[in-house]
Amino acid sequence: MASVRPHDRQLLTIGAVCAAGGVYFVLVGCGLAPSPGKINGPQWLAACIGLVFLAGGVMVLVRGWLGVADSQDLPDDAPRALLALQWIATGGAVVGLAVAATWVAFGGGQRQFVLPVIAWGSWAEGIGRAGFALGALLAWLIAVLMARAGAKRVFGKKS
Repeated sequence: MASVRPHDRQLLTIGAVCAAGGVYFVLVGCGLAPSPGKINGPQWLAACIGLVFLAGGVMVLVRGWLGVADSQDLPDDAPRALLALQWIATGGAVVGLAVAATWVAFGGGQRQFVLPVIAWGSWAEGIGRAGFALGALLAWLIAVLMARAGAKRVFGKKS
């Protein structure tokens, strides 16, 4: 039986604000809400970034609901649905970042990068895209590893 912990109202408030901001940008990305300004990329990119904030807000909401500090793992007696929600949100955040980085690295169009080295034009763009490609590769690897760890935690045997 799950132990009763007091809800952390501060975490619940922070999570709700982040999740609401994420919902707004997902709606912008889907064309269902007005954009706050110019989007420097395809409209769906706003939805990816919104997913990151929505997922982050959900992760904080789960912790606030369970009364668990950031420095602690979710308790073993936490409801399986909340464990699954936490892992799905974590995966959603990582996938949203991976998709955005993949678009910057490989998407069509010109990119403008400011680098702390002497490189202009296509050199700067090539270096910047290569950096985002490496970041995207790492993000996709992390997403796969987190999905595996999450599946083990959620569907693994309960003691």
